[in-house]
Amino acid sequence: MSRQRQIAVLVEHYQNPRRWGVTEGADVVMLGGSPECGGSIVIYLVGGKEGRIRDLSFTGQGDIISQAATSLILERVMDDGLTMSEVLDLDYEAFVDRVGREAVGSRTRNATMGLSTLKSAIRQYQRETLGRLHHRACAQRRVIDTLESSSRTDLLGYGS
Repeated sequence: MSRQRQIAVLVEHYQNPRRWGVTEGADVVMLGGSPECGGSIVIYLVGGKEGRIRDLSFTGQGDIISQAATSLILERVMDDGLTMSEVLDLDYEAFVDRVGREAVGSRTRNATMGLSTLKSAIRQYQRETLGRLHHRACAQRRVIDTLESSSRTDLLGYGS
């Protein structure tokens, strides 16, 4: 793709961002970037079953590259149905190539802001999900232990 075409795609995504807006009830809301360095974004992630992403959106402000590249990656993730693991495996350099290295120039950090923030949101979701699963498993174990203890007590004649 020519440099002019790369720029045209970035401008189109900047002017008409895909997956733009606040997702109410998001499982994770992740802030990324810096207003002083190209812009800032907020990723809204709703997790699905089996490592899937049920919904994804963003808001933000900043330069064309940071905002357009965020639009591009979120569109790709949702259109291709990428799982959380597949997103975490995405390579930053390959993404910059896909966005258009000639158009991005030296601003690779701006171009990868959305992908980086999305990966952080996924890691946060996974940590919270694992925490909930661990908490649930511990609670179930306590119930089972209590029931087993009560059953032993009843068998010994202490429960009546």
